[in-house]
Amino acid sequence: MRTLPALALAGLGVLVAPSALADGDPARGKQLLFERGCAACHSFDGSARPGPTYLGLVGKTRKVTTQEKPREIVADEAYIRRSILEPNHDVVEGYMPGAMPGLAMREGDVDHLVAAIVEIGSPAKPEPAKSEKDGTLGVLAAATLSFVLGHIGLSSVPLRRPLIQKLSEKGFQSVYSLLVLAAFVWMIFAYRAAPYVELWRAPTWTRWIPVVVMPIAFLFMICGFSTQNPTQMMQEKAVGAEPRGIVRITRHPALWSFALWGMAHIPPNGDVASLCLFGGIVFLAIAGMLHIDSRRKIALGEAWEPFAAKTSLVPFARGGVGKALAEIGIVRFIVVILLYVGMLHGHRMVIGVSAMP
Repeated sequence: MRTLPALALAGLGVLVAPSALADGDPARGKQLLFERGCAACHSFDGSARPGPTYLGLVGKTRKVTTQEKPREIVADEAYIRRSILEPNHDVVEGYMPGAMPGLAMREGDVDHLVAAIVEIGSPAKPEPAKSEKDGTLGVLAAATLSFVLGHIGLSSVPLRRPLIQKLSEKGFQSVYSLLVLAAFVWMIFAYRAAPYVELWRAPTWTRWIPVVVMPIAFLFMICGFSTQNPTQMMQEKAVGAEPRGIVRITRHPALWSFALWGMAHIPPNGDVASLCLFGGIVFLAIAGMLHIDSRRKIALGEAWEPFAAKTSLVPFARGGVGKALAEIGIVRFIVVILLYVGMLHGHRMVIGVSAMP
Protein backbone atom coordinates (compact mmCIF):
# COMPACT_ATOMS: atom_id res chain seq x y z
CA MET A 1 0.00 0.00 0.00
CA ARG A 2 1.04 3.46 -0.67
CA THR A 3 0.04 5.00 2.59
CA LEU A 4 0.73 7.87 4.93
CA PRO A 5 2.90 7.29 8.02
CA ALA A 6 5.07 10.33 8.68
CA LEU A 7 8.71 9.57 8.10
CA ALA A 8 10.32 12.34 6.06
CA LEU A 9 12.79 14.94 7.18
CA ALA A 10 11.49 17.68 9.38
CA GLY A 11 11.73 19.84 6.34
CA LEU A 12 15.38 20.42 5.88
CA GLY A 13 18.13 21.55 3.59
CA VAL A 14 20.49 18.90 2.36
CA LEU A 15 24.15 19.19 1.41
CA VAL A 16 25.39 17.00 -1.45
CA ALA A 17 27.07 14.02 0.20
CA PRO A 18 29.05 11.76 -2.13
CA SER A 19 29.00 8.88 0.32
CA ALA A 20 25.20 9.00 0.50
CA LEU A 21 24.91 8.90 -3.26
CA ALA A 22 27.43 6.08 -3.44
CA ASP A 23 25.73 3.97 -0.77
CA GLY A 24 22.12 4.63 -1.70
CA ASP A 25 19.99 4.28 -4.82
CA PRO A 26 18.11 7.55 -5.55
CA ALA A 27 15.47 5.74 -7.64
CA ARG A 28 14.68 3.34 -4.80
CA GLY A 29 14.77 6.24 -2.38
CA LYS A 30 12.11 8.09 -4.36
CA GLN A 31 9.89 5.00 -4.21
CA LEU A 32 10.36 4.92 -0.44
CA LEU A 33 9.43 8.62 -0.19
CA PHE A 34 6.01 7.71 -1.59
CA GLU A 35 5.63 4.35 0.13
CA ARG A 36 6.51 5.77 3.55
CA GLY A 37 4.26 8.79 3.14
CA CYS A 38 7.04 11.40 2.93
CA ALA A 39 5.66 12.79 -0.32
CA ALA A 40 2.34 13.47 1.37
CA CYS A 41 3.92 16.14 3.59
CA HIS A 42 6.95 17.28 1.54
CA SER A 43 6.73 18.34 -2.10
CA PHE A 44 9.42 17.88 -4.73
CA ASP A 45 8.53 21.00 -6.73
CA GLY A 46 8.25 23.79 -4.17
CA SER A 47 4.46 23.57 -3.77
CA ALA A 48 2.96 24.04 -0.32
CA ARG A 49 2.59 20.95 1.88
CA PRO A 50 2.36 20.46 5.67
CA GLY A 51 6.17 20.14 5.73
CA PRO A 52 8.89 22.07 3.89
CA THR A 53 9.59 21.27 0.25
CA TYR A 54 12.67 19.31 -0.77
CA LEU A 55 13.25 21.55 -3.79
CA GLY A 56 16.21 23.92 -3.51
CA LEU A 57 17.18 22.90 0.01
CA VAL A 58 20.64 21.57 -0.83
CA GLY A 59 23.35 23.33 1.15
CA LYS A 60 21.06 25.95 2.64
CA THR A 61 21.32 27.04 6.26
CA ARG A 62 18.24 26.44 8.35
CA LYS A 63 17.26 27.74 11.75
CA VAL A 64 16.44 24.85 14.06
CA THR A 65 15.84 24.20 17.75
CA THR A 66 18.02 21.49 19.29
CA GLN A 67 17.25 20.50 22.88
CA GLU A 68 15.28 23.73 23.32
CA LYS A 69 18.23 25.83 22.07
CA PRO A 70 17.99 27.75 18.77
CA ARG A 71 20.85 27.41 16.30
CA GLU A 72 21.67 27.49 12.60
CA ILE A 73 22.79 24.35 10.81
CA VAL A 74 23.79 23.28 7.32
CA ALA A 75 22.74 19.72 6.52
CA ASP A 76 25.29 17.01 5.86
CA GLU A 77 24.81 13.26 5.57
CA ALA A 78 24.89 12.74 9.33
CA TYR A 79 22.27 15.45 9.78
CA ILE A 80 20.00 13.88 7.14
CA ARG A 81 20.25 10.46 8.72
CA ARG A 82 19.57 11.88 12.16
CA SER A 83 16.54 13.73 10.82
CA ILE A 84 15.14 10.48 9.43
CA LEU A 85 15.82 8.35 12.48
CA GLU A 86 15.35 11.09 15.11
CA PRO A 87 13.03 13.65 13.48
CA ASN A 88 12.58 15.67 16.68
CA HIS A 89 16.29 16.16 17.36
CA ASP A 90 16.53 19.32 15.23
CA VAL A 91 13.14 21.00 14.82
CA VAL A 92 12.99 23.52 11.98
CA GLU A 93 11.86 27.00 12.97
CA GLY A 94 8.12 27.39 12.46
CA TYR A 95 7.27 23.71 12.98
CA MET A 96 5.98 21.95 16.09
CA PRO A 97 8.04 19.27 17.85
CA GLY A 98 6.43 15.84 17.63
CA ALA A 99 4.57 16.59 14.40
CA MET A 100 6.59 13.86 12.74
CA PRO A 101 7.13 10.71 14.82
CA GLY A 102 10.22 8.59 14.34
CA LEU A 103 10.01 5.29 12.52
CA ALA A 104 12.35 2.32 12.73
CA MET A 105 14.26 2.04 9.48
CA ARG A 106 16.59 -0.50 7.95
CA GLU A 107 20.05 0.93 7.30
CA GLY A 108 19.78 0.30 3.58
CA ASP A 109 16.51 2.21 3.33
CA VAL A 110 18.07 5.19 5.07
CA ASP A 111 20.87 5.23 2.48
CA HIS A 112 18.31 5.24 -0.34
CA LEU A 113 16.28 8.05 1.26
CA VAL A 114 19.37 10.19 1.78
CA ALA A 115 20.46 9.73 -1.83
CA ALA A 116 16.98 10.58 -3.14
CA ILE A 117 16.60 13.75 -1.06
CA VAL A 118 20.07 14.93 -2.05
CA GLU A 119 19.23 14.41 -5.71
CA ILE A 120 15.87 16.17 -5.46
CA GLY A 121 17.26 19.11 -3.51
CA SER A 122 20.32 19.69 -5.69
CA PRO A 123 19.69 22.27 -8.45
CA ALA A 124 22.95 21.32 -10.18
CA LYS A 125 21.93 17.72 -10.82
CA PRO A 126 19.33 17.22 -13.59
CA GLU A 127 16.43 14.82 -13.22
CA PRO A 128 17.43 11.45 -14.66
CA ALA A 129 15.84 10.54 -17.98
CA LYS A 130 12.84 8.26 -17.82
CA SER A 131 13.77 4.68 -18.55
CA GLU A 132 12.04 2.83 -21.35
CA LYS A 133 11.23 0.15 -18.78
CA ASP A 134 9.29 2.56 -16.58
CA GLY A 135 5.58 1.82 -16.57
CA THR A 136 2.72 4.13 -17.45
CA LEU A 137 -0.85 4.44 -16.26
CA GLY A 138 -1.98 3.52 -19.78
CA VAL A 139 -0.27 0.14 -19.53
CA LEU A 140 -1.88 -0.47 -16.15
CA ALA A 141 -5.29 0.47 -17.52
CA ALA A 142 -4.82 -1.94 -20.45
CA ALA A 143 -3.75 -4.74 -18.11
CA THR A 144 -6.69 -4.15 -15.78
CA LEU A 145 -9.14 -4.11 -18.70
CA SER A 146 -7.64 -7.37 -19.98
CA PHE A 147 -8.07 -8.95 -16.56
CA VAL A 148 -11.66 -7.76 -16.10
CA LEU A 149 -12.93 -8.21 -19.65
CA GLY A 150 -11.09 -11.52 -19.98
CA HIS A 151 -13.07 -12.92 -17.06
CA ILE A 152 -16.38 -11.55 -18.28
CA GLY A 153 -15.84 -12.47 -21.93
CA LEU A 154 -14.67 -16.03 -21.33
CA SER A 155 -17.53 -16.58 -18.90
CA SER A 156 -20.21 -15.45 -21.36
CA VAL A 157 -22.25 -18.21 -22.99
CA PRO A 158 -21.79 -17.04 -26.64
CA LEU A 159 -18.00 -17.35 -26.29
CA ARG A 160 -17.78 -20.10 -23.69
CA ARG A 161 -20.01 -22.67 -25.41
CA PRO A 162 -18.17 -22.92 -28.76
CA LEU A 163 -14.82 -22.98 -26.98
CA ILE A 164 -15.95 -25.89 -24.80
CA GLN A 165 -17.13 -27.74 -27.92
CA LYS A 166 -13.68 -27.34 -29.48
CA LEU A 167 -11.50 -27.78 -26.40
CA SER A 168 -13.70 -29.89 -24.08
CA GLU A 169 -14.68 -28.71 -20.60
CA LYS A 170 -11.29 -29.49 -19.05
CA GLY A 171 -9.41 -27.96 -21.99
CA PHE A 172 -11.45 -24.79 -21.77
CA GLN A 173 -10.86 -24.52 -18.01
CA SER A 174 -7.12 -24.88 -18.56
CA VAL A 175 -7.03 -22.19 -21.25
CA TYR A 176 -9.29 -19.95 -19.18
CA SER A 177 -7.06 -20.29 -16.11
CA LEU A 178 -3.87 -19.59 -18.05
CA LEU A 179 -5.29 -16.49 -19.75
CA VAL A 180 -6.69 -14.88 -16.61
CA LEU A 181 -3.52 -15.75 -14.66
CA ALA A 182 -1.39 -14.10 -17.37
CA ALA A 183 -3.63 -11.00 -17.27
CA PHE A 184 -3.41 -10.88 -13.48
CA VAL A 185 0.40 -11.14 -13.48
CA TRP A 186 0.58 -8.42 -16.14
CA MET A 187 -1.70 -6.20 -14.07
CA ILE A 188 0.39 -6.63 -10.91
CA PHE A 189 3.67 -5.87 -12.70
CA ALA A 190 2.08 -2.87 -14.42
CA TYR A 191 0.87 -1.59 -11.06
CA ARG A 192 4.31 -1.88 -9.49
CA ALA A 193 5.86 0.00 -12.43
CA ALA A 194 3.19 2.70 -12.70
CA PRO A 195 4.01 6.26 -11.60
CA TYR A 196 2.52 7.69 -8.43
CA VAL A 197 -0.14 10.31 -9.25
CA GLU A 198 -1.92 11.53 -6.13
CA LEU A 199 -5.70 11.89 -6.15
CA TRP A 200 -6.23 12.55 -2.46
CA ARG A 201 -4.10 12.75 0.65
CA ALA A 202 -5.21 9.78 2.74
CA PRO A 203 -5.47 10.46 6.49
CA THR A 204 -3.36 8.19 8.69
CA TRP A 205 -6.44 6.52 10.22
CA THR A 206 -7.37 5.02 6.81
CA ARG A 207 -4.47 2.57 7.22
CA TRP A 208 -6.60 0.80 9.84
CA ILE A 209 -9.31 -0.05 7.30
CA PRO A 210 -7.51 -3.02 5.66
CA VAL A 211 -6.20 -4.17 9.05
CA VAL A 212 -9.81 -4.49 10.26
CA VAL A 213 -11.40 -5.73 7.03
CA MET A 214 -8.85 -8.32 5.88
CA PRO A 215 -9.67 -10.95 8.58
CA ILE A 216 -13.26 -10.93 7.27
CA ALA A 217 -12.00 -11.17 3.69
CA PHE A 218 -9.79 -14.15 4.62
CA LEU A 219 -12.72 -15.85 6.36
CA PHE A 220 -14.91 -15.43 3.28
CA MET A 221 -12.13 -16.72 1.03
CA ILE A 222 -11.25 -19.83 3.07
CA CYS A 223 -14.89 -20.75 3.69
CA GLY A 224 -15.88 -19.92 0.12
CA PHE A 225 -13.41 -22.37 -1.38
CA SER A 226 -14.04 -25.11 1.19
CA THR A 227 -17.85 -25.11 1.37
CA GLN A 228 -20.19 -26.81 -1.08
CA ASN A 229 -21.97 -24.11 -3.04
CA PRO A 230 -23.86 -24.26 -6.38
CA THR A 231 -22.48 -20.84 -7.37
CA GLN A 232 -18.99 -22.36 -7.44
CA MET A 233 -17.58 -23.92 -10.61
CA MET A 234 -18.52 -27.58 -11.13
CA GLN A 235 -20.79 -27.62 -8.03
CA GLU A 236 -24.17 -26.91 -9.64
CA LYS A 237 -25.59 -30.19 -8.32
CA ALA A 238 -25.40 -28.81 -4.77
CA VAL A 239 -28.34 -26.51 -5.51
CA GLY A 240 -30.73 -28.92 -3.81
CA ALA A 241 -28.76 -29.13 -0.56
CA GLU A 242 -29.47 -26.96 2.47
CA PRO A 243 -27.10 -23.94 2.57
CA ARG A 244 -24.50 -24.36 5.29
CA GLY A 245 -21.80 -22.27 6.94
CA ILE A 246 -20.67 -19.20 5.04
CA VAL A 247 -23.33 -19.81 2.35
CA ARG A 248 -25.95 -18.81 4.93
CA ILE A 249 -24.23 -15.40 5.10
CA THR A 250 -23.77 -14.93 1.33
CA ARG A 251 -23.92 -17.23 -1.67
CA HIS A 252 -20.80 -15.56 -3.12
CA PRO A 253 -18.27 -15.68 -0.26
CA ALA A 254 -15.15 -16.10 -2.45
CA LEU A 255 -16.03 -13.15 -4.68
CA TRP A 256 -16.87 -11.04 -1.64
CA SER A 257 -13.41 -11.78 -0.26
CA PHE A 258 -11.87 -10.12 -3.32
CA ALA A 259 -14.37 -7.26 -3.24
CA LEU A 260 -13.61 -6.57 0.43
CA TRP A 261 -9.87 -6.74 -0.25
CA GLY A 262 -10.16 -4.20 -3.03
CA MET A 263 -12.51 -1.83 -1.21
CA ALA A 264 -10.39 -1.88 1.95
CA HIS A 265 -7.26 -0.84 0.04
CA ILE A 266 -8.74 2.08 -1.89
CA PRO A 267 -9.10 4.67 0.96
CA PRO A 268 -5.48 4.46 2.24
CA ASN A 269 -4.06 4.56 -1.30
CA GLY A 270 -4.96 7.91 -2.77
CA ASP A 271 -3.29 7.50 -6.15
CA VAL A 272 -4.48 6.75 -9.70
CA ALA A 273 -2.67 3.42 -10.03
CA SER A 274 -4.15 2.01 -6.82
CA LEU A 275 -7.65 3.15 -7.76
CA CYS A 276 -7.25 1.44 -11.14
CA LEU A 277 -5.99 -1.84 -9.67
CA PHE A 278 -8.23 -2.18 -6.64
CA GLY A 279 -11.24 -0.59 -8.35
CA GLY A 280 -10.93 -3.07 -11.21
CA ILE A 281 -10.89 -6.00 -8.80
CA VAL A 282 -13.95 -4.69 -6.93
CA PHE A 283 -15.84 -4.14 -10.19
CA LEU A 284 -15.00 -7.64 -11.44
CA ALA A 285 -16.03 -9.27 -8.15
CA ILE A 286 -19.42 -7.54 -8.02
CA ALA A 287 -20.08 -8.01 -11.74
CA GLY A 288 -19.12 -11.66 -11.34
CA MET A 289 -21.74 -12.19 -8.62
CA LEU A 290 -24.50 -10.75 -10.80
CA HIS A 291 -23.32 -12.72 -13.82
CA ILE A 292 -23.19 -16.02 -11.94
CA ASP A 293 -26.68 -15.49 -10.49
CA SER A 294 -28.04 -14.81 -13.97
CA ARG A 295 -26.34 -17.89 -15.46
CA ARG A 296 -27.37 -20.20 -12.62
CA LYS A 297 -30.98 -19.03 -12.83
CA ILE A 298 -31.09 -20.01 -16.51
CA ALA A 299 -29.10 -23.24 -16.19
CA LEU A 300 -30.73 -24.61 -13.02
CA GLY A 301 -34.26 -23.43 -13.71
CA GLU A 302 -36.80 -24.06 -10.94
CA ALA A 303 -34.16 -25.56 -8.65
CA TRP A 304 -32.43 -22.18 -8.38
CA GLU A 305 -35.30 -20.23 -6.81
CA PRO A 306 -35.52 -22.18 -3.48
CA PHE A 307 -31.74 -21.89 -3.04
CA ALA A 308 -31.73 -18.17 -3.85
CA ALA A 309 -34.60 -17.62 -1.41
CA LYS A 310 -32.57 -19.15 1.44
CA THR A 311 -29.39 -17.19 0.66
CA SER A 312 -28.46 -13.62 -0.21
CA LEU A 313 -26.08 -11.85 -2.54
CA VAL A 314 -25.29 -9.17 0.06
CA PRO A 315 -23.59 -10.60 3.19
CA PHE A 316 -25.64 -10.87 6.39
CA ALA A 317 -28.88 -9.78 4.66
CA ARG A 318 -30.81 -12.90 5.77
CA GLY A 319 -29.48 -13.35 9.29
CA GLY A 320 -28.60 -16.78 10.63
CA VAL A 321 -25.10 -15.64 11.52
CA GLY A 322 -24.88 -17.65 14.74
CA LYS A 323 -25.78 -20.90 13.02
CA ALA A 324 -23.42 -20.11 10.15
CA LEU A 325 -20.47 -19.49 12.49
CA ALA A 326 -21.12 -22.75 14.30
CA GLU A 327 -21.15 -24.68 11.02
CA ILE A 328 -17.94 -23.00 9.80
CA GLY A 329 -16.02 -24.76 12.54
CA ILE A 330 -12.89 -23.99 14.52
CA VAL A 331 -10.44 -25.35 11.92
CA ARG A 332 -11.31 -22.71 9.34
CA PHE A 333 -10.97 -19.95 11.94
CA ILE A 334 -7.50 -21.23 12.85
CA VAL A 335 -6.48 -21.18 9.18
CA VAL A 336 -7.81 -17.62 8.85
CA ILE A 337 -5.83 -16.48 11.91
CA LEU A 338 -2.64 -18.05 10.57
CA LEU A 339 -3.11 -16.42 7.17
CA TYR A 340 -3.84 -13.05 8.75
CA VAL A 341 -0.77 -13.16 11.00
CA GLY A 342 1.32 -14.24 8.04
CA MET A 343 -0.02 -11.32 6.02
CA LEU A 344 0.81 -8.82 8.76
CA HIS A 345 4.39 -10.08 9.01
CA GLY A 346 4.99 -10.80 5.32
CA HIS A 347 3.32 -7.80 3.72
CA ARG A 348 6.50 -5.73 3.73
CA MET A 349 8.57 -8.55 2.21
CA VAL A 350 6.06 -9.32 -0.56
CA ILE A 351 4.56 -5.90 -1.30
CA GLY A 352 7.33 -3.63 -0.03
CA VAL A 353 5.23 -1.74 2.53
CA SER A 354 4.29 -2.67 6.08
CA ALA A 355 0.64 -3.62 6.65
CA MET A 356 0.71 -2.07 10.10
CA PRO A 357 -0.68 1.47 10.51
